[in-house]
This record gives sequence, structure tokens and C-alpha cells, in this order.
Amino acid sequence: MTPAEKVADQYVILQQEIFGMLIDAIKGVRPRLTDLKAEEMVEWRIKALAQMGALTQQVIDYVKKQSPAIAKAIDSVIKRDGLKVSQSFNRDLAKLLNQPVKPVSTETMQVLDSYAAQTWKSLDNNVNQSLLSTNVGKNPALRVYQDILNKSTLAVTTGLKTPQEAIFDNIDDWVKSGLPTTLIDKGGHKWSLEGYTRTVITTTTLRTYNDVRMQSLKDYSQTLAIMTSHPAARPACAPIQGKVVNTVDHGDPRFNPKYPTIYDYGYGTPAGTLGINCMHQLYPYVEGVTINRQQHYDEQEAIENGQKQQLQRYYERQVRKWKQRKEAAERIGNTNLAAKCSSAIRGYQAKIRKIVSENNFLTRQYDRESTWVSR
Repeated sequence: MTPAEKVADQYVILQQEIFGMLIDAIKGVRPRLTDLKAEEMVEWRIKALAQMGALTQQVIDYVKKQSPAIAKAIDSVIKRDGLKVSQSFNRDLAKLLNQPVKPVSTETMQVLDSYAAQTWKSLDNNVNQSLLSTNVGKNPALRVYQDILNKSTLAVTTGLKTPQEAIFDNIDDWVKSGLPTTLIDKGGHKWSLEGYTRTVITTTTLRTYNDVRMQSLKDYSQTLAIMTSHPAARPACAPIQGKVVNTVDHGDPRFNPKYPTIYDYGYGTPAGTLGINCMHQLYPYVEGVTINRQQHYDEQEAIENGQKQQLQRYYERQVRKWKQRKEAAERIGNTNLAAKCSSAIRGYQAKIRKIVSENNFLTRQYDRESTWVSR
């Protein structure tokens, strides 16, 4: 797991803690849900709604307490680690060109400051501030709590479910989907808190590191680089990984026709070279000086391996999701679901063991399967 993914996990912890608060509030009305009768549901809902003031303050206090640490972690993984990337790249370039090491440029510092500020602003505005709102319609935690109460009461009063079934099912539905945000992408997909924060943090961090490397190349007036190679690669990267590449487009007078350009392979687009979740890196290359020692992999095989790696990532996400559901089920007392979760966890872990054993380029990464509760 990368440092950026570990930072993103802090929002997973935040979400799990908030779900715990919602469950505890529901249990507080009637600790033994098995004793709750259908004719008592309306009264139960009224009592549960009466707790929203205290629950709101509990959520706000927790988010306020956690926000400074999250902000610091984001600033660190983008600015501090980004600065280290730039300094290391500058040293490599200076050595290859037999020049003095240049200090990190003003332009690079502006890139780091801009990305760090932009990332925190996006997360704070779209996640943290909404969780700090006392407005039920704006605070996702309160919306989820109210939705659980309303849907559970409706399911019972219409005779569809018992009180226990309704409450258990509605809690599980929300744990599966996660706390919502108000964000909707161009395809109409509604972002969950976990999905949005993880995407923003990991994508921005990788983009920052790539941008500071590109800036270092500009600072040293270089346009060629070696792209790292991996046994597994996306279709956009597989043809040029491990090769010397141009970091400028064809129209640039410094373009070297002996080498491909990253711009022909989707550079600057989400699915392209160095796009979202791309783990490739660029290293300095100087003709006649640098020796390219990157291993070369068959293009089609690398793409197929990339698909297998993505399957492993899917299995890992499923393990994490089932562990989150199990924690919530145990907290509310849903023993049947907890047992089902345990079985599902074992099933996906078996699939991970199998795919790793059958592909020597894959390794078991236990931290990707863990939630903060299981660590």
C-alpha cells in the first residue's frame, strides 16, 4: 500500500467510526432489538429521532478532532514527499549532465503548494464541512441515520419485515454503499465518501510526483526520460514502458524522432500513460550517458498481467468491504450476517491466495485486505 493510500485510509477510519456512532445511537433507544414489537415502531422512531441533537454533536466533535491530523497527513504526502521526489530527480539529472545540483525551483514549489492546497480544499469542502453541518439535509451522517429510521419504520408498518430485520437490513445497506457525498460524475455515478476521498488523494499524489519530475526536466532543459517497466501494465503504458520516451509532443522543436512520446499514449488523460492509478515513473535519460537497464516485457503479456493484478485488487477491496460489514453486524448484534461475512471473507482470501500462487509477479499484500479494526 502506498503512502497516499494510507492517508486515504484515514477517511475510511472516519467513516467506520461514524457508522459505529449511528449504530450505538440506534441501540441506545432499545438495546435488545429482538424485544422490539411492530406496534412499537412509530414510537421507537420518535425516540430515535429525538437523539439526533446529541448524535449531531458527537459526529461534529469527532470530525473536528480528526480534521487537523488528516490535513497534516495530506500536506505531508504531497508537499514533503513531493519535495523529496524533486530533490532526488535533480541530483540524478545533475550527475548525468555533470552539473551542480540545482535547488528546487520556484515553479516546483508552486506546483507542490498548489496541489496540497487544492486537495485539502476539495476534501474539506465536499466531505469535512458537510459532516460538520447541523443541517440534516446537508450532513451525510444524519441523512443516513434518518434514512435508516424512516425505511425501517415503513418496512415494519407495511408488514414487509420484522423490526429487527428492517433495522439490520437498512444498516447493512448503508455500510455497503458508504456515507454519501453530494458529488455526481459525468456518467451519473454518485460518489461515496470513501470512493471520492481515496480517488482524490491517490490520484493527486501521483500527479504531483509526475509533475515535479517534469518540472525538473524543464529546469535542466531535458526532454528525454526512461519510463519504468512492470510485469503488469495498462494498455496505454505497455507499448512504451521500459523505453526511452519524449516528454514533449511532436510539435516541440526539441522532439527527438528516435523515441516515442508519452503524448501518443494518452498522457494527460485518466486512462493514459501516467494517468489515474498509474504507478509508472520517469527517470532522467541523457543520450550517450545513460544506460537503460529497465527490463522489457512482452506488451500483450503485460496487459494480461495488468488485468490479473486488477482482479487481485478487486478481491482485496471485497475482503475490506466484507470486514466493514462484519464489524457493523457484530456491533448491532446481527449474528447471521456476521457469520455470512466471515464466510465471504474466507472465500475472497482463498481467491487471493490462488491468484497469487498462480502468478509469480503478484504478491500478497495484507495491508490492502485490512480495515483499521482488523489491524
